Order: sequence, then structure tokens, then C-alpha cells
Amino acid sequence: MISNTYRFFVPPATLTAAQATLTDADLVHQISRVLRLHTGDQLLLLDGQGHAAVATLTQISRTAVQVQLAERMAAGGEADTDITLYVGLMRAERFEWLLQKGTEIGVATFVPVLWQRTQASEQTGARKQERWQRIIREAAEQACRGVLPTLHAPQPIAQVYATLPPDVPTLLLWEGPQTAAPAAPTPAPPTPSLRSTLRQLAAPAPLAPRQIAVLSGSEGGITPEELTAGLRRGIIPVSLGTRILRAETAPLVAAAAILYEWEPEPMA
Repeated sequence: MISNTYRFFVPPATLTAAQATLTDADLVHQISRVLRLHTGDQLLLLDGQGHAAVATLTQISRTAVQVQLAERMAAGGEADTDITLYVGLMRAERFEWLLQKGTEIGVATFVPVLWQRTQASEQTGARKQERWQRIIREAAEQACRGVLPTLHAPQPIAQVYATLPPDVPTLLLWEGPQTAAPAAPTPAPPTPSLRSTLRQLAAPAPLAPRQIAVLSGSEGGITPEELTAGLRRGIIPVSLGTRILRAETAPLVAAAAILYEWEPEPMA
């Protein structure tokens, strides 16, 4: 692996040739105008699927960059735990911050969710997907990740519930009691903590690689009907503690806690 930090995601086919011409406008601008690299400088090209190749710049122009590819290797940089974040859409700058930091932490998949209380101003069209993909790619390059996180199109919560993989535990970040039913003579037990739930799910083989999904509500919160529908689907409500976190903060805290609990110690 080369020692410099110039890492770029490219189409997978790029890594299969001995030479390649890179024409992506943003990439060419980054190499020629921002970093001001020169012929002879080395890059690490990543295909977004876990493979990497050392490349040497052979020609740079305003519209294209030519490289000579040499050593190929596994890219590395990925967590053993595959985390999918189902996150309520929110104001643009907050959602983009979440994508950036979630990518840095190690989230594998992002699914924007339309909850009942998602505001019309927070919803977005397909054109936003390109900007979001760019934010994820740049964050993955900066964080030295080898696999580009997957970003899905926004989905209504009913669709999310209908398509959740049955064999993947799904946690719902929720600070209320474990039921949405009206108050009863015997109060519902409090929602268990994320930590205790993770340790129960890990037993009897803690720190084993696994998949997990995390559902987080919109800035307006989750309705009782949405909570009830989720519980019927087998979703596990968990608490992050006594403090109320913002919609963009809670899922990142959850993702970091999952990796802290489940990731093996790095090899010396």
C-alpha cells in the first residue's frame, strides 16, 4: 500500500486494465486544480467493491487524467459489522452532515425514510441523490474506506417495514416505554438500553461479524401508529439514555456504539 493519502473511487472496470483514462470532471478537477498533482505522482484507485490498485499519473489535461496501473490489492478499511441506517429525512444540511459522518464511522448502507411527521420541506427529489452520492464518496476517500456505502432512494416507512430482512435484527431508537398503548394500571417497562440489547444479541458469541439495522425517526418524532406497526414487525426498541438527541445525532451515536461493542480488536 502506498503511503500517501490520495485515494479516489473509480468505476470498477478501471482496475482491470494496465492503463486507464479518467474523465470524471470532479476527479480531474481534484487532481489537477485542487491537489495540483504532477506526472509521476502516485494514487490509490478504489473500485468501491473492496479492491484497490496503485496508479501512477502519466498525463494530465483539463479534461482527462491518464494513469498507469501497477500493484493490485484488497482495499481494506471496512468494519466487520454491516450497519444499515434507516434515517428520517430532515433539513438538507443536517442530512448531508449525517451522511458524511456516518460514512466516516463505517456505516454500510443509508436508507432515507419518509415518516408521517416528515415535513414537506425536508423531502427531496432524485437530483439530490447525485449530491448525496458525492458527499459519501468524498467522505469514504477521506476515511480510507475500501467499499463505497450504498445509498437508497427515500422510502415511506410502510415500505421500509414491508421489506426489512427477517434475519437481520432491526433496532428502533426510542426513548418512551416499550409500548404505544394508552396508560394502563401497570406501567409499561422502560425501553432497554442499546448496550444491553447489543450484548444480548451477541451472546453466546460476542464480537462475531454480523448485520444489523437501525431505525431512527424524523425531527418531528415517531407516531404511536408507526411504533405499533414496527413492534408488530419484530423491531426492537432501544434507548440511548436520558438525554434527547437530535435526529441527525442519534443514529450516529448508535452506529458508533454498535461498532464499539461488536468490532474485534485490531490485529497488532
